[in-house]
Amino acid sequence: MLDAFRNAYWQEFCRVVAVLERFGAVQDGKLLAKGQLIAGFRHDNELLVAEMVDRGILEDTTLAEAAALCSCLIEESRSGDSTVARLFLKKRAKLKRKLQELEAVAHTVLEVQRHHHLPMPVGVSTGFMPSVFRWASGEDDWAGIVEESFGGHEGDLIRALRRLIDLLRQLAEAPEVPPALASVLGRAARVVDRGIVLESALI
Repeated sequence: MLDAFRNAYWQEFCRVVAVLERFGAVQDGKLLAKGQLIAGFRHDNELLVAEMVDRGILEDTTLAEAAALCSCLIEESRSGDSTVARLFLKKRAKLKRKLQELEAVAHTVLEVQRHHHLPMPVGVSTGFMPSVFRWASGEDDWAGIVEESFGGHEGDLIRALRRLIDLLRQLAEAPEVPPALASVLGRAARVVDRGIVLESALI
C-alpha cells in the first residue's frame, strides 16, 4: 500500500517537472529563474502568475491597471459581476488587450497541464476588476464601489483585496521580477491596503 502511494506521488512529481520544463522553469533537474520565481510563491496557480510576469503582460501598465490584472488571479474574484466587468473593459482598450493576453496564457497553461494529466485548476476571473481598478486609482467612495462593482458583498470584496495585497507584495519582493515592475506592484499593494481594507487586517 505504501509503495503504491510513493509511486503515485513520484508519478505526479514527474508530471509537474515535465510541465515546468515545458515552460522553461526547470532544465536538467535545476530550477531556472522562472522556476525560482514559482518556488517563492504562495498562490493557487504559481505557474500562471510567473507566466504573466515572464511574458511582460504587466509591463507598461499603470498602478491601477497592474492591480486590476493581478486581481483576475484571485479566487474570490469569481463572485464579482462579470457584466459590470464587460462594460468597464469596453472603455479601456489597453486593459482589455492585456486581459486577452492573460486569458490566452491561462488557456496554454491549462492545455499543457491537461496533456500531462495534471488536473490543476487554471482560471482568469474578471468580476473583481472594476472595483480593484477604482480602489487602486485612489477613489474613496467605498460604499459606491461595493454597491456598483461588487453587488454589495463587502466581506467578499475585503477578503479578495487582502489576497490581492498578498499577491502584489509577493511579486514586489521577488528578486526575479524586474525592478521597475516590482516598484509599481509594491506601490499598488500600499494604495490598496488603506481605509477599511487596512482596518480589516488589524481587527
